Amino acid sequence: MDANKLNQLKKQLTDELMNLQSHIHEVPTAENSELSSVETHPADAATDLTTVTTEIAMDDFKEEEIEKIQLALKAIKEGTYGQCIECHKEIPYERLEVVPTALTCVEHSDDV
Repeated sequence: MDANKLNQLKKQLTDELMNLQSHIHEVPTAENSELSSVETHPADAATDLTTVTTEIAMDDFKEEEIEKIQLALKAIKEGTYGQCIECHKEIPYERLEVVPTALTCVEHSDDV
């Protein structure tokens, strides 16, 4: 992979990392929401619980994405980015354009 393509992917990964890190927030708790209110209607309490659960799930997803991006950036730094960690063959640039965090070729994507 040429240096321009690598720099483009590195910038994309870095931008996404900064975006995720800036939008991840403390996990909401029942004490911080209307769930702790005794006079809350059961439907409102259910809505609040759904909101809290969704926010927790989104934060978990963001944390997983941050880890994937950090691994890809580490691979770039080590000079192994674009090489499958399983078979050591080159990962096609087209795959990396779509999934810049990919550390495996398509054949080994389910093995990790």
